Amino acid sequence: MAETMSVSPTNFHPTNSSLPACCFLLKCIHRGQVLPTQFELLLHQHHCNRIILRVGLRQWTITVTDHSFEEGWDAFCEHNIVKRHDTLLLRHSGNLIFDVIHFCELQKQVLLPWTVPLPDLLHMNVVASRDDIHTPTRQQQVASSLRPNFCQDLSDSICFYQIFNSATPNSLKIPRFIDHFINGSKTPKLLINTGNKSTQIGVKHERLHQNWRGFILEHQLQHNETLVFVPESENIFTALIFDDTGVEKIFPWRILPSPRGLIFKPTSSLNIPSFDAKQLAKIFRYVEILEACLHHS
Repeated sequence: MAETMSVSPTNFHPTNSSLPACCFLLKCIHRGQVLPTQFELLLHQHHCNRIILRVGLRQWTITVTDHSFEEGWDAFCEHNIVKRHDTLLLRHSGNLIFDVIHFCELQKQVLLPWTVPLPDLLHMNVVASRDDIHTPTRQQQVASSLRPNFCQDLSDSICFYQIFNSATPNSLKIPRFIDHFINGSKTPKLLINTGNKSTQIGVKHERLHQNWRGFILEHQLQHNETLVFVPESENIFTALIFDDTGVEKIFPWRILPSPRGLIFKPTSSLNIPSFDAKQLAKIFRYVEILEACLHHS
C-alpha cells in the first residue's frame, strides 16, 4: 500500500502558477484508468511518469504507465472511497500536482474529513523580494475557467456535475440531493462564470431554466458533454465544460500590461476580434478626446 502524506494548510507548496491551468474529468473504472490523450501529452512535456493527486490535506503519488494509473492508484481509491462509476476532476496546479474533486455516482461531491477548499494559489505565492518590487508586470494567461487564484467555498453549497442532453436544450436538470443547496426559493438565480464570461441563469422546478438556451449557444455545447459546477459562493458558480473524452473546453483570456491599465485580449477559438498597435492608438486617442470633452463639460 502506498504511503500517504498529511500536511497542514500553511504547508501547501505553491506551484508554478505561470503555467496554464488545465482540468481533466476522469470516469473511474475497476482497475487502472483510461486517460485522455492531452493528459498523457502533459506527462510527456514534463518527461515524467509520476503525478501527485492532492485531496485536501493529503496527497498520493501515482505512477502512470501503459495509458493508465498503476502503482498508488489502488491505495488512492481505497483511502478516498472511490468506487466504480465515480468521477474525478483533476486540476493541474503545476509540476504534475493535481488538486482533486471527487464526485460519487449521484453526481455530487464527496466530502471526507480531510477535504478543504481548493487552495488559493495566488495567496500562497511567496512575497516578492525587494529587488522584484519595481519589476514590470508580466503578461498572464489563464487557460481554464477554474482560475489559478480560485478558492472553493464549501460553506453552504457543493460541487456537482450534469451531462448535457441535446434533446432538452432549454433547461438542465439539477441532480438529486443538490436541490437542498440549489432551488427556486433559496437560489432563484445563479451567476455562472466561465472564463471571462458571466451568465445569470434562473432556477425553476429543479432545473436551470431562464437564459439556459443562450448559455448553450454561446458555449457551443454538444451532446454528452459534461458540465461541472464549483461554488464560489451560495449562488455563484464556476462552470467547467468537458468533452466526451474528459478534456476541458477552455475559455482563456490574456492580460497584457498597458500604460493605461490592463487590456483584456481574448485568445479563445471564438471569433472575437483582436487589435493591433495602430488600432489601439486610435482607441486611446478617442478616449483622450472623450475625457477632454467630459472635463470641459
